[in-house]
Amino acid sequence: MERKFLTLVTLLSFGAYFGASAQTSSVKPETNFNQLLSISQGQFISSADSDWTLFADEENKLYYIDFETLKVNLSDIIVKNQQGEEVFKDKVFNLPVDTIYELDFSAYKSGTYEIELRSFTDVIRKKISIK
Repeated sequence: MERKFLTLVTLLSFGAYFGASAQTSSVKPETNFNQLLSISQGQFISSADSDWTLFADEENKLYYIDFETLKVNLSDIIVKNQQGEEVFKDKVFNLPVDTIYELDFSAYKSGTYEIELRSFTDVIRKKISIK
């Protein structure tokens, strides 16, 4: 009987310890995700603590998104045209967190587009110009 009691107490102690020390999200839902990115056309687009998150290769009309430098897990990437219509959508929640995602704008007409990086709690938006 004493052995069963000791086993039960030990299991409950481990459960309480690991439950209390469980890792929480480093990003609060009220965080303004639009502040995570800043862009200058044709240059690196940086997040607050990284070298780069989105790189613009304007000559080849390619944009690269580095998931690892984002503070959130993305669920979707959406591209909208000037009229706000979706011209591209991809579900990316199953991609690894160290993915470098390529957006190819070579088939798109010249104009202004908006890239939306959607997480499960918010959206990061950035306007780009394709020539």
